Amino acid sequence: MKKTLLLLVLVAFSCDVKEEFKTITISDKYSLDIPDSFEKADNLNDEASLQYQNALKEFYVIVMDEPKETFDTAVTQYQVDMTPDLDGYYKAIQLNLKNAIKNIKIFNEKNTEINGRKAKIFSITGNVEGYDIFYRYALVQGKKDYYQIMLWTEQKNGDHYLSTMDQSINSFKELIRHDKLYKGQ
Repeated sequence: MKKTLLLLVLVAFSCDVKEEFKTITISDKYSLDIPDSFEKADNLNDEASLQYQNALKEFYVIVMDEPKETFDTAVTQYQVDMTPDLDGYYKAIQLNLKNAIKNIKIFNEKNTEINGRKAKIFSITGNVEGYDIFYRYALVQGKKDYYQIMLWTEQKNGDHYLSTMDQSINSFKELIRHDKLYKGQ
């Protein structure tokens, strides 16, 4: 009886343990707080500037960044049905996601700000390579770049990790480089 009670107490405490975070800074460009249990990865996305995972929990995060000028020029040059701003960027990302994810559902979309930068945050469920996945996604409009922050896990664990995902997303900070600041850029 004592062993059972002790086991129940340990299980209860382990469920209430708050995730600890660590701050990752990428090339003095941006920082993001991620769960302390994550380890650096290099095989999640070739275009990502940040890649971390907890393979045991099947919980992942990447950040991709690209110059706003590249997207804005493409929209203007090719006269596509998008605007050269965060709304247009979101529309382009949605098209890409719909081509990559089967049975995609995009929901909980909201316009917001993350540390002074315009952002769109949304959730996605769908099937990738036979796996049902839950994504929490943010697009952030920086001074000169667009940032895509993507966290994902198995769909069955989405609700469990949602607050951790949101905490990580809301920690995003675009860093101001002092060398550029003094040159008037």
